[in-house]
Amino acid sequence: MIFRLSWHLLVLLLLPFASGSVRPQAPPELAKLQNDFAMHYFEPEPHMALTRYYLDRGDRREAFFTLETARRGILEEAVFDRAFQVAFDGFDNSETAEQKLLAERFQNPHSADVQFKLADIYISRSDWLKANNILTAAIKEHPEDFRFTNALAEILDIQGKSQEASRMIEDYARRYPESPDGYALHADALHKSGSGDVKKLLEEAIARYPDNGGLQFKLAIVLQEKGDLEKAEAGFVKAASLGPKSVDIQSWVGRFFFKVRNDGDRALPYYLNAYFLSPHAYETEFVESRIRNIYFAQAEHNFQNQVKAKKPLIEMLNDPNPNIVVMTLEQMNEKWKPENVDLLTTLMGHEDGEVRWEATQLLKKNVDSSFDPKLRALLKDSDLRKRGLAAYIAVHRWKDASFQFIDELLADQAELLRFDAISALVLEGGESGKRHALERAARETHPTLKKLLESARQTKP
Repeated sequence: MIFRLSWHLLVLLLLPFASGSVRPQAPPELAKLQNDFAMHYFEPEPHMALTRYYLDRGDRREAFFTLETARRGILEEAVFDRAFQVAFDGFDNSETAEQKLLAERFQNPHSADVQFKLADIYISRSDWLKANNILTAAIKEHPEDFRFTNALAEILDIQGKSQEASRMIEDYARRYPESPDGYALHADALHKSGSGDVKKLLEEAIARYPDNGGLQFKLAIVLQEKGDLEKAEAGFVKAASLGPKSVDIQSWVGRFFFKVRNDGDRALPYYLNAYFLSPHAYETEFVESRIRNIYFAQAEHNFQNQVKAKKPLIEMLNDPNPNIVVMTLEQMNEKWKPENVDLLTTLMGHEDGEVRWEATQLLKKNVDSSFDPKLRALLKDSDLRKRGLAAYIAVHRWKDASFQFIDELLADQAELLRFDAISALVLEGGESGKRHALERAARETHPTLKKLLESARQTKP
């Protein structure tokens, strides 16, 4: 893949595809978060804070696209995962957290929760020896608590000791057949072998443990396989309500509605539940791809209905769904009107990254020298996101004459501005633009941007 294509894809990935309507000015709290986002674009905390802002306001669509862009296009996987765990799970595997738990264990040496949290830290670090020691001791003290047996079995599997791991699980099932996990393990064995009445066993288990979401979920699967979809659906819904923190349950309930019921609207909330528990959630496909497809299908349907109703394109730009705004911009590209310049300039500050990008591209392709005064103002705009996007238009229009303006962005403390300036030079500036970017590579301090510049240096034109 040539560098130019790679950089185009990178720029698109790094733009947050979050939702939002055209707003003249963001609320002060959001404006501060957006500024932090631009200042520290390649750090995890601003992305998590912005995601949390939307989640706290019930805007899970915006939160999803903000977080997914950080995961897929900006942060390294290990950095993202750790930041997500701290921000959303409250999980911290730092030295400080470890010392705190060790102190708690000294005060309360028999606490199963403290023991498990400490083992979890060691597992997250792949420190199998310490994890094994904690779990082995905990199993002796709390043999009925399946999470210790299960965690140790998983470690044994990782170490290639699958037979020993299987024996541990089987031993637990024999010793505690009437525990919730004992019932679940027995049901799994019967289901796999086909040698018994799984439905009857699970109904017996649920009668004893009616609030166990895992058992409800297993019964729903059996009912689905038997073709009793009405009862299966009721079981899946109940399982999801009883197991709100189970990634597997939320993912597969979403899949039931998406694949079996062919109802993306009903699947979406369960998929989102799973995603915000684990952005890597998977149910034969990663749930993030399901979520994207559902959102796009909803937008496409809504867009076509508005077109059939002959709603003016100019009004559709105010739609609260950014996918519809993007589709509208694509239509406007085919029917360019110079009087739309001011509106598109406003859309460069839209809350949605894809809308901002499409509005910028539309302006870049169509404006002439009459836009130059506005462009100079945009290159000084107080909205750092808007200022960075103006760089692409400036380099495209002015070529080498833009470099004096771009140099100001390259020297700015805002990481997003430096990224946009470099990207604009590489994408829009031709060979002289690329050379200009590389000449300033030695001054760049951020490791991510240094890597991008090094990639540009090694790529042939």
